[in-house]
Amino acid sequence: MDQLQAEVDRNYDWFQRNLKTFLVDHDGDYAVLRGEAVQGFYQSPGEALRTALAQFPDRIFSIQQVVDEPLDLGFLSLAVD
Repeated sequence: MDQLQAEVDRNYDWFQRNLKTFLVDHDGDYAVLRGEAVQGFYQSPGEALRTALAQFPDRIFSIQQVVDEPLDLGFLSLAVD
């Protein structure tokens, strides 16, 4: 498994375990994840992506929407390669 996919998988597992906490204040927002931690919450996927690309030029991050059920965000949920 490559580094990017391993990061995405770890982030997703961690995000799902902590989702109930995030829903309290960030329902519907988009979370930028890296290193099994939220780096920031944003109101749109575009804002999350632009910020993540600026912060992490190695492109090793993932983005998840804070919603009560799994949502397939296409390439955003798999991170940007």
